[in-house]
Amino acid sequence: MIFIDRTSVDIPEILADGSEKLKKELEKAIAHYADPNKRTKAFKFRVYSHEDVKKALIKMGKGKCAYCESDILATYVGDIEHFRPKGEIEELKATGNSKPGYYWLAADWDNLLFSCRNCNQKSKQATATVAEAKSMGKMNQFPLFDENHRVRSHEDDIEEEEKVRLLLNPCKENPEDYFKYDINSGVIKPKKRKKFLKERALSSIKVFALQRVPLVMEREKKAILISAQMQRVEEAFINYNDFINDAERAEKFAKVLQREMETLQSFLDPKEEYLGLARQMIGKFMKKNFQVDITAA
Repeated sequence: MIFIDRTSVDIPEILADGSEKLKKELEKAIAHYADPNKRTKAFKFRVYSHEDVKKALIKMGKGKCAYCESDILATYVGDIEHFRPKGEIEELKATGNSKPGYYWLAADWDNLLFSCRNCNQKSKQATATVAEAKSMGKMNQFPLFDENHRVRSHEDDIEEEEKVRLLLNPCKENPEDYFKYDINSGVIKPKKRKKFLKERALSSIKVFALQRVPLVMEREKKAILISAQMQRVEEAFINYNDFINDAERAEKFAKVLQREMETLQSFLDPKEEYLGLARQMIGKFMKKNFQVDITAA
């Protein structure tokens, strides 16, 4: 999970301020949920599903899932994900007042992401830490650190809830500040130790199913590839230093070193999967061996 720059793409016209379709649908949704007889019945939202919205989200996220960083389009069309669920809030089911969700944000550009079905939808999955398959995936989950700050109406300020939001928003927080990876297993772990910050990381891992076995295995494969390439860079650097006083051979090994370094840097391409893992590994390697801080690039 990495930071996604929402300003890297233009807001789709249908979701922009002044959009008549957006305005009319929001007015209808507010009226629908203001009616006590309809409050628990789903409203048919259409504006957010416009093809231009999906295209913009795909471009913004480089075709990858906003949560797990897996490439989606090769095997699935992908989902337009509502960060705050529009229809229902799972954490409130026990109260009998779980519907509706954040209906007024159904077509809010800042509430939309591109996601894979394993992160976004409920399904039985095993994790790297628990062998038994359990139902997981975000769906209508939106946990808070303190339910007293839960916002339920379009008339209230959502910022009141932001300060107790547990799930990391990849367009607002930098997930790399919260997560670290075990390069030997592909397992994702919290980086922060303070209670609230650690709980945000743990909640995000659980709700987005970031510890599911196939995903962990893919991260492990990526770590193996990166480790092998770092070893090639080290060997090329040693060879270059061994022949530093032999101009002809030094030139030859300098080219080899450059080629191997470029291959290593290719793992940092924004379109690559599992950039969070790659940046952790390559960042540490470059700082230790070449005194280069890749975050300053």
